[in-house]
Amino acid sequence: MQYKFNPYFRFGAYAMRLLLVSDIHGKASAIERTLNDAGEVDAILIAGDVSSYTGLRWGDVLNAVSKHCRRRNIAAFLVPGNVDPPSILSARYEGINVLHSSAGTLGEYLVAGVGGGLGFSFWRVTRLTDAELAGFVDSLLRKHGGGLAPYSWVLLTHTPPYGTKLDIMYTGEHVGSKALRTLTEVRKPLLVVSGHIHESRNVDYLGRTVLVNPGPNYKGFYALAEVNGMRVKVELLSVRRP
Repeated sequence: MQYKFNPYFRFGAYAMRLLLVSDIHGKASAIERTLNDAGEVDAILIAGDVSSYTGLRWGDVLNAVSKHCRRRNIAAFLVPGNVDPPSILSARYEGINVLHSSAGTLGEYLVAGVGGGLGFSFWRVTRLTDAELAGFVDSLLRKHGGGLAPYSWVLLTHTPPYGTKLDIMYTGEHVGSKALRTLTEVRKPLLVVSGHIHESRNVDYLGRTVLVNPGPNYKGFYALAEVNGMRVKVELLSVRRP
């Protein structure tokens, strides 16, 4: 499938509009309303927890996203969250790229994905630790590290980087990943999109890197990011009620 891109796409000059969502939790109606509300976008980034809390109904969600991608001739990128089953990694839906310690291309940008939510079970791991998540990062770097030039790529994760406005629990504790923070500081993605911590819907910065937690989509939250060269403008939004 050939995805449409702005004809003026050049690194350092292209204006691209991205829909950012996370934590859909099996609510296909929520993502459908979001897709309609967001309008024209060049790509969709989904930061995990597509499934319900019982690991089901992710097919309904991905069917809705795939239908939208086919209709608009655009791409979606997805990482698995802690409630998503291993089978989601091998799912084949037209227009959707499922990433975990892997990467895909969006025009001249690379989108690199790391799944899993710290502190929760993740596939064969009873309780995912930051050391185990660091192993996912190492695998990503072994396979795609040569393509992660500063500000030429996007990092899509479920767990947010540690010590930011995106990883604060209701208790005030920071619960993000130090491995992902190190990756961000050293490899300098242009944009980091994560979810997992529902109460930390926010935008933050690490140097010139923009970090976004769009908030739980099952509650109607999402974000739009406009990428224009080295500049990223983010707007936190929610679905308008009829």
